[in-house]
Amino acid sequence: MADRFALPVLLLGSFLATANFFVVNVALPTIGRSLHANAAALQLVVAAYSVSYAAALVAGGRLGDRFGRRRMFVTGLVGFAAAGLACGLAGNAWTLTAARLVQGAAAGIFVPQVLSTIQAGYAGAARQRALAGFGATLGIACVMGQLYGGAAVTLDVAHLTWRLVFLPFAPVALLVAVLAVRLVPDTSGRPLPLDLRGAALLTITLVLLLVPLSVGAGAGRPTWAWVALAAAPVAAYGFWRDQLSRERAGGAPLLPPSLVRLAAFRRGLAVVAVFFVGLGGFLLTTGISLQEGLGMSPLGAGFALAPYALGFLVASLTVPRLVGRYAGRVIVAGAVVLAVGLAAAAVQASVGYDGLTAGALLPAFTVIGFGQGLVMMPVFGVVLARVPTDRAGVASGVLTTTQQATIAIGVAALGTVFFRVASTGSASGAATGATGADWRAATVAVLAAEAALALLTGMIATRLLRSGD
Repeated sequence: MADRFALPVLLLGSFLATANFFVVNVALPTIGRSLHANAAALQLVVAAYSVSYAAALVAGGRLGDRFGRRRMFVTGLVGFAAAGLACGLAGNAWTLTAARLVQGAAAGIFVPQVLSTIQAGYAGAARQRALAGFGATLGIACVMGQLYGGAAVTLDVAHLTWRLVFLPFAPVALLVAVLAVRLVPDTSGRPLPLDLRGAALLTITLVLLLVPLSVGAGAGRPTWAWVALAAAPVAAYGFWRDQLSRERAGGAPLLPPSLVRLAAFRRGLAVVAVFFVGLGGFLLTTGISLQEGLGMSPLGAGFALAPYALGFLVASLTVPRLVGRYAGRVIVAGAVVLAVGLAAAAVQASVGYDGLTAGALLPAFTVIGFGQGLVMMPVFGVVLARVPTDRAGVASGVLTTTQQATIAIGVAALGTVFFRVASTGSASGAATGATGADWRAATVAVLAAEAALALLTGMIATRLLRSGD
């Protein structure tokens, strides 16, 4: 790539998109009290961003191929900034959810340009390093988003409370857009027609699945929620049939069935899906458990997660060397380490939840962060290395779409389990009578489920490696 500053600008854009998803987790209880929102509404605030993000990703990539990647990177960032301002000014949960939908769609426009520009501007080992940097940026953004969210709510600058979580993203996104105009080279690919019907069917499928999971529990599981859940597989089947017919007709579907037929890619897709379901659930429920169950302040919860950030940072420094020596086996090792950390945290919560402190959680959280880093940072590069070069662009779009969709599924599904076990319909346990024992049971249940997902990630990754060795 011609300008050495282009990659940092691109990665900063991807940092903003990822951090903006995770920044709300620690702030959720405060948002709930301020906007009088129950647990279902709060889960929807989180899931809305991922749904629109996932639905827009592949279409965003094609817009970059057609109109220029730098142009779409800048356009998406400007929309992201405007929606961030709307989030910070929202007066109720529904307005906030609508703004998050728009913000997620804007992120879905500019983030694909990052991977596409890396694919176009780098080759060989340089491309692998750039992809590793992309993975590291995602992981660091997950952690830093939570830390910033806790600090912003606790410091309460100018009495903005949770609004300060969203507002700073607007000027920073505009700054990145200006830098991109000056520093990022404009590239484009072979223009493919937009699969608007496929995008619509994918969006409908995600909405039918995620809205009832997010809202249904808080609304008492009404009939419409069950109808929507039953309709989701039908919509998914319709989407798949549409993609089959489009490919057979020589078109360019969002999800090429021929790509999914590749065993290595199919297994890689499963690794990404299972891992990010667990990640989404962990980062939602941990922040709430620390505050509502253990009584920590938002800033205290953020600092309690600092060892998690440290573990991830250590992984980011060691993964390039480990991958060079052990290749994809690092993912399997990371999944095992992650499962051990989650199991240790579950045992701690089970035997002494009320007495847990940030110090007591330090070892388990450090191990969890390290394990997640070992999986997250190399997984995209390992999967794409097993895909034919001429399919890498499409494959990366499908992987990022899967990542965002499954994060949303993790938030909705594991969040529903968490609140269901805690027997509470809002983010404030005190408001609905949830006791320490309720929060303990909910925390243990979700941590155990996440440990099982981590082990499943390792098992699938083992099969992935066999398909490419």
